[in-house]
Amino acid sequence: MTKKEFLDILSESLAGNVPVTEIEENMQYYKDYIENGEASEKDALENLGDPHLIARTIIESFKVSKGPMADFYTEQARNEYSKGTSGEDVSYQENIGYKIKWYDKLLIILVLIGVLLLVLALAGGILAISISVVGLLLRIALPVIIVLFIIKLITDYLHRG
Repeated sequence: MTKKEFLDILSESLAGNVPVTEIEENMQYYKDYIENGEASEKDALENLGDPHLIARTIIESFKVSKGPMADFYTEQARNEYSKGTSGEDVSYQENIGYKIKWYDKLLIILVLIGVLLLVLALAGGILAISISVVGLLLRIALPVIIVLFIIKLITDYLHRG
């Protein structure tokens, strides 16, 4: 393995898992270690070992150092990583194959039904009926949406931990 290969693997393994500044600091450290160490480049690379393992260690150390805020910083790193080199925003969910969950689908359906009822009520010009339909919708659908949102938050929190 060459110095370039080692640094490329290390950089790719860290990308999206720690902030860019953390990656830059570590890349500079390992580049200096390889270039300015007392050992030859080949010996330095052999002494360092697997760049994937080093990256895993850096990521875990970073998370431990941030304590309860680790998830926030990891998400921030993913957002930084999702910005392509061209500056385009490439959704992280697309990169990992994000799938719409059942409660997201249900929420979308409820919103569409609400919009459809509102359009039909307004198009029909039946204001009294539309007010009662909207009132009924608010009394029934709003609590359901709130409960589903709370369930979504709880399940997302549990899956992160």
